Amino acid sequence: MLLDSFVRMALRSFRGKEISISGELSSACVLAHLVQKGLGPFLRGIIMKPFLGISKGPFFLGRGCQLLCKSKLRVGRNVYIGAYSYLDCISVGGVTLGDNVTIREGCWLQLTSSYSNPGTSITIGNSVYIGPRVILGAAAPLTIGDRCQLGANVSLIAENHQFEGAGEIFEQGVNRKGIEIGKDVWMGNNVTVLDGVTIGDGAVIGAGTVVTKSVPARAVVVGVPGRVVKSR
Repeated sequence: MLLDSFVRMALRSFRGKEISISGELSSACVLAHLVQKGLGPFLRGIIMKPFLGISKGPFFLGRGCQLLCKSKLRVGRNVYIGAYSYLDCISVGGVTLGDNVTIREGCWLQLTSSYSNPGTSITIGNSVYIGPRVILGAAAPLTIGDRCQLGANVSLIAENHQFEGAGEIFEQGVNRKGIEIGKDVWMGNNVTVLDGVTIGDGAVIGAGTVVTKSVPARAVVVGVPGRVVKSR
């Protein structure tokens, strides 16, 4: 009973809310998993916190992560960044992660590819889950609302190369419009969202979809290119 109470207290402390535990899992098993998954990232987070722009609470950093321009990274409470993620935060407005944000292993985030034309900002709301190997390329502003869930290998690309006329594409530069994801949006694995897209609150984007134009709230979108098949 004492172990049960300790495990529930630890979960509540680290996640900022009450977490239920299935009766099929013992408290000892859950505690061992918490230690294996969280102790190392918690200690690495303590070491990293003084170098961040803002850190409001517990911060968990997986092994092998690279954080560039750390002073441009602002994190809320109970933020977890999985192992071997790469976050290059140099930009005009930096990167802001809300409370209870989880970024899983192997995420790649970058805003700026040229010092003469820096990227703008990435803002991620509260209780957002970002799956493994997600790519966030945000030269233009990229916003993800509260309680969104992004599956593995999702790509959000807030920039687009120009290719008009006979000149070389390499010399033509890029267009930048931005991407805005509303609240409570669910994206399946391998979704790609292109620059200039707004996705409304509560939308569902099916696995493998390529989103080329804006999506209404509560729409269900599938296909290449993505099309609305129904509303929730």
